[in-house]
Amino acid sequence: MPFILFLFLVGPKNAEKQVKRNSNTSRQYISCAPGETLTLDQLPRLRIPRLIYPDEKSDFPRVVANNNTVPAGKLKKKVLKLQLEVVWSDFYPESENRPGLRVVTIREKGKAPSVPAPLIRVETGTTIHAELRNTLKDSSVTFFGLQKRPSSVKDSVLLKPGESKEIVFESGREGTYLYWVKLGDNDISNEEQQLGGAFIIDPKGGSAPDRVFVMNISGFPIDTTLYKNGFLEALTINGKSWPYTERFSQSVGDTVRWRIINSSLRVHPMHLHGFNFTELSIGSVLSDSVFKPGYEPSIVTQNMRTLTTMTMKWVASRPGNWLFHCHLSFHTAPDTRLPGAAELDPPNEKQHMAGLVLGMTIKPGPSDLISKGPSRELNLYVDQYFPGKSPRNGFSLTPDSKIDSNHITSPGPLLLLKQYQPTYVTVTNRMQIPTSVHWHGLDLDSWADGVPDYSASDGKMSPTIQPGEKFTYKLTLMRPGTYIYHSHFNDAKQIASGLYGPMIVMGEGQTYDPKTDHYYIVGWKNSDSSAPKDMLLNGRTQQPPLNVQTGETHRLRLINILTFGTIRIRVLKDGVPFLIKSIAKDGTDFPLVQQTFLKESAAFGNGETADFEFKPTEAGTYDLKVIRGNGIYSWTQKWIVTD
Repeated sequence: MPFILFLFLVGPKNAEKQVKRNSNTSRQYISCAPGETLTLDQLPRLRIPRLIYPDEKSDFPRVVANNNTVPAGKLKKKVLKLQLEVVWSDFYPESENRPGLRVVTIREKGKAPSVPAPLIRVETGTTIHAELRNTLKDSSVTFFGLQKRPSSVKDSVLLKPGESKEIVFESGREGTYLYWVKLGDNDISNEEQQLGGAFIIDPKGGSAPDRVFVMNISGFPIDTTLYKNGFLEALTINGKSWPYTERFSQSVGDTVRWRIINSSLRVHPMHLHGFNFTELSIGSVLSDSVFKPGYEPSIVTQNMRTLTTMTMKWVASRPGNWLFHCHLSFHTAPDTRLPGAAELDPPNEKQHMAGLVLGMTIKPGPSDLISKGPSRELNLYVDQYFPGKSPRNGFSLTPDSKIDSNHITSPGPLLLLKQYQPTYVTVTNRMQIPTSVHWHGLDLDSWADGVPDYSASDGKMSPTIQPGEKFTYKLTLMRPGTYIYHSHFNDAKQIASGLYGPMIVMGEGQTYDPKTDHYYIVGWKNSDSSAPKDMLLNGRTQQPPLNVQTGETHRLRLINILTFGTIRIRVLKDGVPFLIKSIAKDGTDFPLVQQTFLKESAAFGNGETADFEFKPTEAGTYDLKVIRGNGIYSWTQKWIVTD
């Protein structure tokens, strides 16, 4: 079989070329068979028990992707009869002609197994009569979530190999829930969360039209000498991995309602490009908390914890191609694909994303964007240097930055912008690798959103910016607040290497005062970072002290752009928590009724921003702490307050 090596060619030093096309077509590859790709029969095979190939004989049923539009069971006189079986099956998370996994799944009796598990959807007041069967010969299984909602007591049904049981229970209160199955003793080295499904309880008379999306993960460790990732993984939404997930089409003005279910044991910060969404409820296996009218958060990213649910809605208010995806880079990285999947891609169609991603196209129509006053132009340079074996990159606002000096830092420079002012940012790629820039949280035209070779509207597209090329993005600044700009190409490496920075949009009539307006952005030190010592706050491990006056009100802008993990903030005086006020999330100020005083903030995931007010009332020394994860690691900044 031919050996294929893919290589991006490096442009000449200081060469700049304005991108005017879809530059994906201009990528160059070195191959012994130019213009060709492997076919399935040419693909080299790894002989690993869990890894399967669609052209090989199998005695197991093939999984179908469950789009969660058809409820399982038969409903008669407010009684749902449900027959569920646990079976071995063949699961293909991409297309049917690419490698897959042999996994245990759930099926309705007499039907094909599915990922996610069959949708249970009934109205409140329904009785559910479930017949459960474990067809496995070598493992017990335990069902969770087949019980009345809400409940603070977790019930379960254990089935030994070959065993069947029947249960009857009431549906309970309306809401978005889930159910799932645990295999045997559930060795934590294996992730079997393809065994989770949606459990939706509608009000009497039904709900407004919506869609249900379930995230599932299957993961199994293997020897790194066989596959460098060390894992066979399938990260899917409704049974498929990007770009094979279902694509959606909306019209301008449509109100879109989604129920998002994390049936995995991983955390997923779910991010919507280009629009705020309204969070209607947050739930779990057994409960669902609905926000009171007037208290629904308007956000762009929600950090969904393990085995949780979210109900949301958003308005498709401008045309173009958009994404909704997990913001943990390694949950959307092409490295998560199964061995051999990438080798089957056409040479000029290599994926820069995979996994937990949904794509939407809003049809041509009017836009809600507003621009006022004279336009502004900025230049942003993407630079690269190599300290040791770990590549490190950075943004700068000047063409005079030397690529071999420490002038290149992370985070990138603060971009201070003005509401409604049309702002054109020309990004020049001075690295030896391609890149792109995403303007996280902003309402803007799709073609300027920065997902390379995908974001498109008005006949234009965000390109992959090749070495030596440049591209001009138009930023439309609808809401004052705290935002992020970052690479959207090979995110796991490029963001960790330093390609991120803070953005602040000031409202009309507002001015920025760095003495009372402070940002705290947490990211990695370089692309090989993995330990807490490799994390930086504002590009530093140690924070400089601040000298301020009593009675001053300070705005604290917290930004998480780590590739994984949460952060939170608090202020202490003499070791005692000092109250801070929560005032904004994801670039949107809370209504006054939602602004609350806290001893410590909530934990915020990757891609989330949050704003707080701090007003020292008496002289002394205060400790501002930004805390990572469970609190083992944190940064402290001394605030010296005088009258």
